[in-house]
Amino acid sequence: MGFVVLGASKGIGFALTKKLLDEGKKVCAGILEDKPPEAMNTLSSAYGDKLLIGRADVTNESQIKSFAEKSAEFLGEIEGLCTVAGVIMPGDRTTPLYEVDVSELRTTFEVNVFGPIIAGKHFYPYMKKGGKILTITSESVGVRMAWAGIPCYALSKCAATKSTGIFNAYISDVDFYAVHPGRVWTDMNQSSGEIQPEESAAGLYAVMTGLTAVSRDNWYIDYKGNPMEM
Repeated sequence: MGFVVLGASKGIGFALTKKLLDEGKKVCAGILEDKPPEAMNTLSSAYGDKLLIGRADVTNESQIKSFAEKSAEFLGEIEGLCTVAGVIMPGDRTTPLYEVDVSELRTTFEVNVFGPIIAGKHFYPYMKKGGKILTITSESVGVRMAWAGIPCYALSKCAATKSTGIFNAYISDVDFYAVHPGRVWTDMNQSSGEIQPEESAAGLYAVMTGLTAVSRDNWYIDYKGNPMEM
């Protein structure tokens, strides 16, 4: 058994992959790139047969289906899945919603909303009973938390969080969680970061492995396992 990280090539996803490997877990690391970046190759050299790296574009359903099958072959039952892959489009940082580039809105939803749903759909059949599927969302997803900033991203994370609760409404033998990862210094968040990816990854690791107790009744949580307000 082991774990899967989608969006594993950098930022939180890379830090989580490394944390899992450092703790002796087997990991399937899904990446967007055609070839693993240097940092992923370094992990592969260090951890050998504990790590499987593969293409896993969350907007490509056939690719995710294939990676889920390969992950199950490599790991057997999957204990936990974390979908970290996400995007903020360039125009979203400067354009108000009433002037939105709809193509950027669509791309944002393809990655941030459809991606985790596709992942949940195809990985669920291979999950261990009682396993966890985590989707990285955000802290500002409540319907009443409306603010004039990155509107496409905010809308997408609201929808991704809602889909987590809907998964739980249908599925009882695997727990789904929408997780605010903290305000992390990453390529995507260079203006309001407060913690490093490694701190976020340590919290996510504890949630995924059961070191931090969480309840599916509170399926929107932060990386420390604390319930978040909707």
